[in-house]
Amino acid sequence: MTTGSTRDAQLGGGRQAILRALLENRDGLTADEIAARLSVTRSAVRQHIVSLERDGLAARKALARRKGRPSLVYSITEDGIHEFPKRYDWFSALLLGVLSERLGEDDLRNTLDALGKKIGGELKLQLAGRDSDVSAADLASAMSSLGYVARAARNDNGSEEIQAFNCVYHHLAAQHPEVCNFDLALIEAATGTRPEHTECMVRGGGCCRFKISKA
Repeated sequence: MTTGSTRDAQLGGGRQAILRALLENRDGLTADEIAARLSVTRSAVRQHIVSLERDGLAARKALARRKGRPSLVYSITEDGIHEFPKRYDWFSALLLGVLSERLGEDDLRNTLDALGKKIGGELKLQLAGRDSDVSAADLASAMSSLGYVARAARNDNGSEEIQAFNCVYHHLAAQHPEVCNFDLALIEAATGTRPEHTECMVRGGGCCRFKISKA
């Protein structure tokens, strides 16, 4: 016979198991209902619920009853929902593949170029205004907010470059090199200069380097 303590040990990834139970029951569950669904003790559920609430993945609310004290019901939050796997890379690769077939590589490249210029133009307005270009340092900082691990550096010849140590769409760029045009156009729109892509992680580089040579 399996004891309560043994079942609690078997729960293992308890947080994820509880989150899944809450995901499948959006109206919420009491601690007793969660324990029953997972075949664990109420105390085990309580331990994990405390950490889930602390991390903003679950929230509690009081459910009024006709008699007695209100029941505490736990439900998953938006952050909790995002703990479950997403397939953005797969979907994006599928979408780019279809666009490449329909538009052709040149038009796909031009489309990605236009998207990059749009985002770069928005960053320029935020950081420097319509009539001024963004410095490499400020742009690298802004790119960090988009998920890049980026920094600006100055070369011995006086040119500047932006170094990105992660590719935010590495798998996509490996399948569709045209994606790199997004970065090039973004930097051009923000700095006023089309950068030279001197090193690329997809092509085996240690980072992506975008050399900015001001006229």
